[in-house]
Amino acid sequence: MIGIGLVVIAAFALLPVTKEDPLARWLLTETLAPVRVLPLIGLGVAFALVSVPAFVAALALFAFGILAGLRGEYWLQWALDWGPNAAAHIFHAGPIMYLAAGACLISSTRWRNVVLPVAALIFGAMLALTIRLTDPSLHEFAFTFAPLLVAAWIVIAVSLTLRAFWRGWFPVFGRILGSWLIAIGLLYGGASLVPPRTSTPPPPSPFPGGDIPPRQP
Repeated sequence: MIGIGLVVIAAFALLPVTKEDPLARWLLTETLAPVRVLPLIGLGVAFALVSVPAFVAALALFAFGILAGLRGEYWLQWALDWGPNAAAHIFHAGPIMYLAAGACLISSTRWRNVVLPVAALIFGAMLALTIRLTDPSLHEFAFTFAPLLVAAWIVIAVSLTLRAFWRGWFPVFGRILGSWLIAIGLLYGGASLVPPRTSTPPPPSPFPGGDIPPRQP
């Protein structure tokens, strides 16, 4: 499933029409950017490490979170607009996705079945909010549906592939990946709290017109 999707994406990226289609360019440069794909992979790994009932519950809450994020976009913006320079960093939605996926992965096997559904709900809402805030169109259906479809494919493809080729060291790898995601989320979130630097204007010239008078001989 992952291989087929990668082949489709590679072929899609090499088509000449990609350079002319706004939706295609946006999907390749924004939706499939590494900073967007990495937390989706982490969530997919977490989906693979839980029991079947927890997997189904997390998947349902993930879909519900996406729907809630699309319907409650302005409420989420109001709730997340608490830090300095929040608007320039997509209202901290990106760091929250990293932290949600990382929290699932570093949890123990017993607690992961409980943490994942809650984290999937939060992750889905933040994913929907990120898509709406980075949408270059006037909320056209294709610019919302296409990135959601890509995101869902990444999560489901990673989880089903790991389940099909299960190895005993997968939980250990999950905890390592989770610690990386949490570290990235903390750094990413901390950077979003730092206001941008503003250059200090030079002091006004004491001479009229700003020109220095010539020296007298």
